[in-house]
Amino acid sequence: MCDERTEELERMVKEQKEMIDKLMEAHGHDHGPSLKDTIDSKKEKADETFRSVFAIFTNKEIQRHFVKAGMEFLSGIEEIIKAIPVPDSVREKMDMAAEAKDDFVKDVVCDLNPSCKYKSASKKKMKKIDVE
Repeated sequence: MCDERTEELERMVKEQKEMIDKLMEAHGHDHGPSLKDTIDSKKEKADETFRSVFAIFTNKEIQRHFVKAGMEFLSGIEEIIKAIPVPDSVREKMDMAAEAKDDFVKDVVCDLNPSCKYKSASKKKMKKIDVE
């Protein structure tokens, strides 16, 4: 029952579309581009826009500027934090946190670089032992 109604509706819509098309042609109206052509052109334009924006953000010079700007911003924030008037006990904790951060960064760098200049003599002599 449902399939019959669907088929009947589709047939009716097709007939109506054909009649509208004939009327529009008779009065000199042009349909313009088809829906598929419109979709294809919009898709091409979107792809072109994406490629141009992607090229901007993957440009090494632009990335270099953003990284430098980010590092400058973080350095500025660090200086602001250093200049904030805080009690001595808080300043000590801030200094300890800064030292811990520096030690952590050095450890990470040294883990990735076997000839790291920050490795202590005792760490260089340590032998890795696999435990099963």
